Amino acid sequence: MSAQTAGSIGANLSWSKVDLLTSFQRLTAEIQVRGGRLRETINDPEPLFHMRNVSAEPLVPGAVPLSGVPEGLFNKNFVGGIRTIEPEPAPPDLVAEMIRRYVMFQAATFMVTGAAEFPKATEPSMHTEILMKSRFFPMLDVTVTIFGVNGKSWTQPNIWVNRDLMLAVFLG
Repeated sequence: MSAQTAGSIGANLSWSKVDLLTSFQRLTAEIQVRGGRLRETINDPEPLFHMRNVSAEPLVPGAVPLSGVPEGLFNKNFVGGIRTIEPEPAPPDLVAEMIRRYVMFQAATFMVTGAAEFPKATEPSMHTEILMKSRFFPMLDVTVTIFGVNGKSWTQPNIWVNRDLMLAVFLG
């Protein structure tokens, strides 16, 4: 078995601008992604990811705003949702015929409502299992609502939500 060299690992790394939601702030930053895709980075077993050019909007009283912090690390355990600002190309394993289903994802401090896509040939009874397969799963055409803070709600074309922060998920 041959070990990968730092050069071969580094060749797969790039930076992607993201919005990131935690229980107390909304971050905008660039994160280092492997293979040019957020999906691979956010669902890999590594507990941290690298960030640069970090800014943060507080969502609750006492949270500190940030502006242009040059670099940092972030723990995936505390990511409620994350999305790339620029659309990514379709994944190579994309199934041609998909259906959408309403999803409401509820965490302790926020809620995301929108849709999830499933292969058309999949039985609806399998949809929950498909969502729970990976630590982060994608939702489309979403509204993000922060609990207990007036005016902290916004819409986004997509977001990856953290299954580990889930209190409940409802499929319509």
